[in-house]
Amino acid sequence: MIKVFNKQLFTLMCLLMTIGIFSACKKDNDEKNNGMVQLMSFGPTGAMPGDTLKFIGANLNLVTEIQLTGAMVAQPAFVSQSPELITIIVPASTEKGFVTLKTPQGDIKSKTQLDLEIPAKVTSMTMEARPGENITITGNFLNWVTRVTFANDKSVDSFVSKSLTQLVVKVPMDAQTGTLILNSAGTEPLVIETDSIFKVTLPMAAMMAPNPVKHQTNLTITGTNLDLTKSILFNGVSAAVTSFVSQSATQIVVKVPGGTTKGKIKLVAQSGVSTESATELDVVLPAVTSMSPNPIDALANLTIVGTNLDLVTSISFTGGLTAVTSFVSQTATQLVVKVPEGTLKGKITLAVLNSTLTVQSPEDLKINGGLPPLADLGLAIYTDGLQNTFQDWSYSDIHDFNSTANVRQGTKSVRAVYAAGGYQGVTFHAGTAPSTTGFTKLEFSVFGEAGTAGKKLNVVVNGNYGAPPQVTVLAGEWATFSITLSSLGNPATINEIVLQSAGWGGTVHIDHMGLR
Repeated sequence: MIKVFNKQLFTLMCLLMTIGIFSACKKDNDEKNNGMVQLMSFGPTGAMPGDTLKFIGANLNLVTEIQLTGAMVAQPAFVSQSPELITIIVPASTEKGFVTLKTPQGDIKSKTQLDLEIPAKVTSMTMEARPGENITITGNFLNWVTRVTFANDKSVDSFVSKSLTQLVVKVPMDAQTGTLILNSAGTEPLVIETDSIFKVTLPMAAMMAPNPVKHQTNLTITGTNLDLTKSILFNGVSAAVTSFVSQSATQIVVKVPGGTTKGKIKLVAQSGVSTESATELDVVLPAVTSMSPNPIDALANLTIVGTNLDLVTSISFTGGLTAVTSFVSQTATQLVVKVPEGTLKGKITLAVLNSTLTVQSPEDLKINGGLPPLADLGLAIYTDGLQNTFQDWSYSDIHDFNSTANVRQGTKSVRAVYAAGGYQGVTFHAGTAPSTTGFTKLEFSVFGEAGTAGKKLNVVVNGNYGAPPQVTVLAGEWATFSITLSSLGNPATINEIVLQSAGWGGTVHIDHMGLR
């Protein structure tokens, strides 16, 4: 039995207990729901368009619209809605980004971004375009594409336009023909390569006029897309021509470089890819058909007959140290010139107007009273070519064993260019060393070009570089040297002969080498 000692106190205690219980219940309810819309979570991340997306929170029944990046879902389109949960179907146009709940209380923006798994797909595309033009790629979920890469790793990540089904891209000026690679974002990023090849339009030359053309004169090239040409390569010229007289889509006018030789030209686009002309470009050059009189006396007039002789600017005679630039008379078909003193038997060389090219006569010009013929060698090492197993093992800058530029006897000689300040050698090396039995001397002829007068050549036999005998070069004329085998140490065999420059540079011609 409970006894009440103070009725008023008891009543007060009950009232206080009631108030405490009510307050506790209200506080708990306010913490769960204070009447404000709350977004606690949403997902799943990695959903695909068409999947169900859930939003969990409080008072979500007040949400009137859900704004996704690239899409909007109005309340009537909700799959379900309650104070704690909203479910929707992910629209196809949805992109990665923040989510915003529209409510009468204001917008509620998510703290994290929604990301999806997107199966981007290409169904068709523009097959050919010029650099700088727009191409259209169609398919599905192309709004998720972040980069398009053309052949040769030319990437574009800024687009003309982008939508769910269409992507418009500007072709880079240096793009090349090839497949396209599309990078797509999402929880599982995709790399898509097109099945078809995208073709980049290139300049094409259809005609060239005039053809043949003279050096340093204007050539007109007609064709298509010629405004895409960045440079032109002419046959025989290593440096591309990048400056044109005029240029349009159908015509380029360009000056022909002085070193151009007959051949096709190449039009080079900004990508570095070139196209070749269908026909060859020919160049106008002088040609010699006859020379008279032949043989001729030095200081007499030589009449040269041929074509385009009005383009000749100078004539070089074999044995002459300087070219002749003043003529007795000159027309397109005939040129008369005085043969300089000291001219030797050999071809004449014509320099061409505005050109780096030269033209040689087809036959030798013979000089009356010239050098007497040399007697046959007992054992030939070089006569119009290497003989008796000897080979070219030279280490000079240039060593042409089939030169026709300056010949002492026959049709060919060795032309050697020694580097300045060096010790370079023209080397005759025997595959099978011949015996010296029955021979007493080594003989050879040398012609020195300008600047070689008085220069010494070391005659190194069988590797004897220590103290080799020397010969002195004469400039502008042939000299024949005979070196006794005794001065060479009386070698039993000859396996190698080196004509070495003794610390100087210049050009010489070597002919008629062997043993006597």
